[in-house]
Amino acid sequence: MKIRSTYLLMLILVFTGCKKMDELHLNPNDQVVTNPDQLFTFSVTRGMGSYITNVDVQYWMLMNWTMYFGTLGGVPAGKEYELNSGKDNLWNELYSQALMNAREVVQLTSSDPSLVNKTAIARIWQVYLFQQATDLWGSIPYSDALAGISGLNYSPAYDKQEKIYGDLLDELKNAAALLDQNKSTFAGNTDPIYSGNVTKWRAFANSLRLRPAMRIRFANAARAQQEVSELQSAPMINSNSDNAIFPFNGEIKNPLYEVIARQEDGGKIYPSKFLIDLLKSLNDPRLKVVAEVTALSVIIGAPDWNGVPDLVPSNSPIWNGYATDGSDVSAVGDWFNRQESPGVLMSHAEVCFLQSEAVLAGWWSGDAQQLYENGIRSAIESYMDTTISNTQINTYLNAVPAVTLENIITQKWISFTYQNSYESYAEYRRTGFPVLKKFDGTPIDLAAFPFRLTYPSSEVTLNSVHYHEALSWQGSDLVTTRVWWNQ
Repeated sequence: MKIRSTYLLMLILVFTGCKKMDELHLNPNDQVVTNPDQLFTFSVTRGMGSYITNVDVQYWMLMNWTMYFGTLGGVPAGKEYELNSGKDNLWNELYSQALMNAREVVQLTSSDPSLVNKTAIARIWQVYLFQQATDLWGSIPYSDALAGISGLNYSPAYDKQEKIYGDLLDELKNAAALLDQNKSTFAGNTDPIYSGNVTKWRAFANSLRLRPAMRIRFANAARAQQEVSELQSAPMINSNSDNAIFPFNGEIKNPLYEVIARQEDGGKIYPSKFLIDLLKSLNDPRLKVVAEVTALSVIIGAPDWNGVPDLVPSNSPIWNGYATDGSDVSAVGDWFNRQESPGVLMSHAEVCFLQSEAVLAGWWSGDAQQLYENGIRSAIESYMDTTISNTQINTYLNAVPAVTLENIITQKWISFTYQNSYESYAEYRRTGFPVLKKFDGTPIDLAAFPFRLTYPSSEVTLNSVHYHEALSWQGSDLVTTRVWWNQ
């Protein structure tokens, strides 16, 4: 846990390009005032993950585990689901950078009624981050967390996930109620997501509340139904123009583009055979956006897509039939392979899929089939500047299977392609959909599948008492130990 001077130093480095201190023209006799707007910018930027954690966690682990990507040449036998140090780095980034700075925004603004919007927005952002953390690890420091500044508490106790979820739902409800259209807000690009638009932050808060509500559908149906029923008439993300987006650009590049451009993908970032085959089986027009036709098929004169098989050991004879240079497999589609490809926090498509599932559960008033199709349409239309025509979308929608939980989650999984592995990983664990299959067409071995990340080594050594306390109620610190909502 870092003290304020550390935050200020980090902000100075970020916003001045690491200029020498004597170039900053700071008067050492003047009091330095912490700017909550800059802290919030830093929190959001760090909350999107560093280049390293995105590559290590999102791409090399989660997107390989959930079969968006396959590893060309295979993986060492017995290490199909190997963890890497990125999980520890992600924990540190979430707590010491993203969450700590968001909490500081709350501390700096909560006593001033005129700054209520900044307080509320920072609280909503904290919920987004905390849910990501608890979904990955289960029990985490929550109530006692982030007290290194005010309470000098450097060994925070853990909370059970059930308690955390209840509080996250309350926080979203209360923060949304605080938002006031007539009060000041974050100025311009200091809010990278919505530029301080209070109306859109309220819609995001309500939509985000629907996410944890449905996540606990099978773990606490009564609480889930209560939350969903309260949201029936609440304003939500109603179109792609309302999507919660982080604007990657030439300065902060989309990490997927960056790892491919740097040629640091380690052979792990090729569209998987499972993904390509699924899109082909559905005649999905997104195939040409998600992946490029193989170079070899173009040479032959029969352009086609081909994915890399998943979960195949590197010593398997299967690889004798694949070119080592990747010429006979598809590459990531150009639309995603851009430095400005958006970082999607939550989309209209996801909201539609959540609502459709809520209708199936009997908790939402609406047409499940129509909401399901609305989600598919929004997901396709979110790919701006593509060649998918409205006629192609209509043809696809006319042929999609009827709405079921499996079909909703499968379409949600497709909509998350390359953009939101945290949610696809969580939804797969919650529902078991889509049914992931190995190269030979048989379902994956769930006994080997990681159902959570293990805690970082720093928790074992520096927060040992509370770490072991958490294990006493959650279970062993293993990837096979399931989180509360996934029992």
